[in-house]
Amino acid sequence: MYSALINAVLRSSPDYDLLFESLCWPEDSLPQTELVESLTALIEALAPSLTIPDLAQVTLTDAKRRCIHDKIESIIWSKCLPFLRKISTESGGEDRCRQGTAAVCRLLAVSVSVCDQKTWTKVVSSTLPSLQWSPEEELSGALSVNVAAEVLAALMPLPTADEEFTLSILNCALSSIPSLPDNLVSKVTVRVILTLLNCFSDVRSSCFATRIMDAVCSWHSSERSAAVTQRALLCFTVLLDHLLKSHTVTSDTRFWTLVQDGLTHGDSVSRKRALYLLKRCVALSDEEGFDSCSTSEEGNIENHRLKWYKSGLLREFWEDYTLVMETLEENQYNCFFFFSICLFHPSWLLCVYQRMFHSENKSLMREGVCHLLELQVLRQSAFAAAFSQFVVGPFMDVLSETSLFCRSPGQSVGDCPELAGKLQVFLVNFFTSLPSEDRGCVLLQLIQQLGSKHWCAVPLLFICQALSKLPQSPLLRSSGLSALREVLRSTMITHQVLLRGAAQCFLLKSTLSLIDVSEVTRDDVFSFLMHFRADESLCRGTTLWNELCIWLSEHDGNFKPRILDGDCVDGPAQKETIRLYVQQEVIVYLRVPASTGEACVLLLPDIREADKLARAILLCVDMERRELKKDARETLRSLLSPLLDTLSRVYTNIYLPVHKSDKSLQLMLRLLQLSTRPRCQQQGLEGFMASLAAVCDLLQQGGTNMSSETASALKSLNDYFYTFDTSTKSQPSLRNINKRLMKPQLLDSTRFVESLLQQDWGRIAASFLRDQWVCLNFLIRSVGIPKVSETLRAALSCSVEALALLPSDLVLPVLNFMNMALPQVSLTTEDLCVQAVNLSWELVQGLSNNAHDFWPALQGFISIAFQHELLKLNHQQAPIFTEVVELSQSKSGVLGVLVQHCTQTWLPGEGGSSELADGIFSSVFNHLDIVTEACLYGPVFRRDQRLIQDVQIFVEQLGENCAANVAVASDNRDDQLPRTCVLTFLSRLDPCNQQHQRLIEELVVELLRKDSLISKAKVRYYSNSLQHRIKNRAWQTLLLLLPKLTEEFVATLLNSVFEAGFCSNQPSVKYLIEWMMILILVKYPHHLDRFWTCFSFDHEKTKTSICTFLSVLVHISVIIPHLRKALDIILQSCFNHNFSVRLYALVALKRVWSLAESVTEGDAFRGLSSVVTACLNQAEAMQNSGNANKNWLRIQGHFFFSAFHPIRDYSLE
Repeated sequence: MYSALINAVLRSSPDYDLLFESLCWPEDSLPQTELVESLTALIEALAPSLTIPDLAQVTLTDAKRRCIHDKIESIIWSKCLPFLRKISTESGGEDRCRQGTAAVCRLLAVSVSVCDQKTWTKVVSSTLPSLQWSPEEELSGALSVNVAAEVLAALMPLPTADEEFTLSILNCALSSIPSLPDNLVSKVTVRVILTLLNCFSDVRSSCFATRIMDAVCSWHSSERSAAVTQRALLCFTVLLDHLLKSHTVTSDTRFWTLVQDGLTHGDSVSRKRALYLLKRCVALSDEEGFDSCSTSEEGNIENHRLKWYKSGLLREFWEDYTLVMETLEENQYNCFFFFSICLFHPSWLLCVYQRMFHSENKSLMREGVCHLLELQVLRQSAFAAAFSQFVVGPFMDVLSETSLFCRSPGQSVGDCPELAGKLQVFLVNFFTSLPSEDRGCVLLQLIQQLGSKHWCAVPLLFICQALSKLPQSPLLRSSGLSALREVLRSTMITHQVLLRGAAQCFLLKSTLSLIDVSEVTRDDVFSFLMHFRADESLCRGTTLWNELCIWLSEHDGNFKPRILDGDCVDGPAQKETIRLYVQQEVIVYLRVPASTGEACVLLLPDIREADKLARAILLCVDMERRELKKDARETLRSLLSPLLDTLSRVYTNIYLPVHKSDKSLQLMLRLLQLSTRPRCQQQGLEGFMASLAAVCDLLQQGGTNMSSETASALKSLNDYFYTFDTSTKSQPSLRNINKRLMKPQLLDSTRFVESLLQQDWGRIAASFLRDQWVCLNFLIRSVGIPKVSETLRAALSCSVEALALLPSDLVLPVLNFMNMALPQVSLTTEDLCVQAVNLSWELVQGLSNNAHDFWPALQGFISIAFQHELLKLNHQQAPIFTEVVELSQSKSGVLGVLVQHCTQTWLPGEGGSSELADGIFSSVFNHLDIVTEACLYGPVFRRDQRLIQDVQIFVEQLGENCAANVAVASDNRDDQLPRTCVLTFLSRLDPCNQQHQRLIEELVVELLRKDSLISKAKVRYYSNSLQHRIKNRAWQTLLLLLPKLTEEFVATLLNSVFEAGFCSNQPSVKYLIEWMMILILVKYPHHLDRFWTCFSFDHEKTKTSICTFLSVLVHISVIIPHLRKALDIILQSCFNHNFSVRLYALVALKRVWSLAESVTEGDAFRGLSSVVTACLNQAEAMQNSGNANKNWLRIQGHFFFSAFHPIRDYSLE
């Protein structure tokens, strides 16, 4: 319509100036779309007269033609571009004027088409900078990226012969992609680049496609980040049709690297784009029959192609491959890959594993790990090398997932996890298949991975175990020792003690089999051994210690010589051995600089030096004893002669440097501590008090025999702590306890000494205070506790003061003292005892994350707070008991310590006077909550907590083959221990004892109350939930106590038992309640009338509760043959509207009627015979449809109704 009107106007020889002026709009306003379209139609109508020379001479003069050209150029520069700039800068202008923008862009394209090439170039050149997006430029009046893309898309179809300028347009568009926001990248790609490619022939388009391919792939290769991959995939997805025409995309290795990165991308849209690119390339290769799919991994080009047209097997492979990737996209693995892996490059398989390893579906992740562990192709050297970086990278990352090592179905508690066993086989095969020159490097990278990130205890343990299974081979050098050292001192530091010790054992075994001894010195080895703790793994006398001795003997002559001060220690005349090394180290250790004042005194010796040397000495002794059959005493005497000489002069030579004395004492103590299997020992700090404390600790543990000299020294120790005033004959008083170590004031101190005092003095002073209590404990255990109450009260007050001063990990000696002192003063100083107990509990709670000190401290605290003298104090322990229960919910084994102590206190195994036993037992009534909680205890642990427990059991079952089981004290952490202890305690109660009977009755009432509270709080609860477990344990305990109950008490609790039967319960609980009813009615049949009454209650709210009482009637043969009453009740229930009630009634009817037919009661049942038989036949006939028949067969075969006998099957089990 516009063209017809415009042509009519033009044929009337109009005034062109007036015509253009009437169709243009004011510069400050936004034009209407119809006005813009009219102006566009006018210029289109004038175009032939302006662009065709012959026609222009006929219709227009040169002057008019120039005038019209000027008008059109004015429209371009003064109307179109200003309008586009205006809507670009206004907020929301593009959305409001979307239709107007399209109309103005078309007007601009039509206007430029009638102008010369220079105008087109100028307009495009002014638009291209707008593609380089920045918020400042948009605010300054430049075109927005959206508008600029639309302008270029409108101008692009115009042909140009300037190849260089067209290429600059393409380069500008490509260069904008890295900097544009995500929503604008697709705009530029579709509207600019794709439009540009559509404008040219296949030849020119192919050239541009090659340029695009090179630019995008180069950008991705240089950065290769997730964001770059995402944008590159977007570009290639949009432009794929043109890229495939050039056939360059399928032959460029960088493209396939991009596709592989896309297949493992974190964004699902990017993964789908990559899969789309792969499928399109596969289809094109299959259709046109050219070589495709060059493969690469980590930038390395593989010089082979996959020939689609020659192999149908390869076509099938890629179909399977894409199907697998699509299936993984849905988090499924039911369609797993069974294709021939040898036909393609390993990098494609790695993409599948990457997808599985990063899946949110844990089952899918586990399936991927198991598939890789069983991958047979890795036994080929080329594939193993190609997989090496993947194994030490992404594969190690996924192995840090703890849930992978859970027990598989069918495995027992304590079995090695299935995946851990597969990992051992995998690593052996993998390193065996690797090229020999790569094994050491790959192993080092793997160990460095263990030390460079956070690892949970379970994955690290099984990886270390797998490394210990590698065949012996010299793969690790000094850098390998450094990597292993980092694992020991950083990665493992927060792990559970037993698991950490086991991992240390496996790591040491790995080191012995994989280290290249020619590349490490003896000092490197012994420095490395310092990081294996004697109380966790490397202790003398274990299998691991003996293996280390054998290894040192075998390689003694092969170690790398030491170089000190540029000279080789090993000279040509004498080759260094471990014995010579130890002798030299002893001499160097005892060599101290000349004393220069107090500063030298403060430079206390480093405990690590003594530990390293002591361990080296003991290893040397055991080596020679094993190898040369030498007496250990002779070897020790020759090695320690410098030490013995120094020790002999400690108290005789006043000129002996104090620093040398400290070092000699320290080395001697470490030798004593390391020479025997570890006990619950504490490391003493330096100084004379620390040395004395360590000696007392060793003597108290029985490490050495107490000689006469030692016994005589006790008097000096006693005089140090107690003072007697013989002149006044007063009572002895306590002194020199809680004596503080004063911080020295130095006149000429160095910065080093000042920093030492600033950082470590608090710890030194605290250890000094703790060592005093170690010595005092030894004195009390040796000569007995003072009988003077005033002295004891003073000592107890000092112990409370010490608890307030000491850190949590140093309080164990104080707790040991309080355990001995509290019973003596509990009745006279109750407030002080309570204060001591509360303060002790706060310190024990602070040790909950320190496994080394927590369990000894907890046992010490329980012995203090719950000893029989304090148990008599009513309700003093109630708040602490509540906190103990709360702690036990998260820390396994805590409640077991308390319950075991209390039950042994209340009812000790050994016999004693009845009066004393009753006095001790009477305190149980103040703490009935402890007994009740123990009966019901059993926390619901999280899956990760159960896994830790399973792995600890696995380690314990390794026995002495794992030195950690010898070094780490075996504490029972079984959460069945509280129930085991309390049920043993209850089974030993004597109903004839009045106090025992009272406890039983109070406990039964409390258990029934707990059951009732749960029933009221939870009308319905799930199977295996905490409520289910508590009710189950409560009724198990009630069944255990039933034979101990009196008839009078049973009569009082019978209503509570019947009420429990009316509640909704899980089947296992319901069977226990039914069993309880049966046993009560068997023993006390006169309560049957109360039982029959239960059938007359209204059961509308609990329709199925009557099934509990019908189940009791199934076992009526063991109660009493009141069959007529039972039949009357059962027959009524057979016609109940509830299916479950009818089902249970039918089972009861069959059992009772068969019993009735077997007994002789005259004509008692003759009248009912035909009715019951017909009713029974009719009821059974009704069960023959649908699932009713299955349910009928299932309930008849149930153990409780078919095989269970309430009397014969009653046992503690």
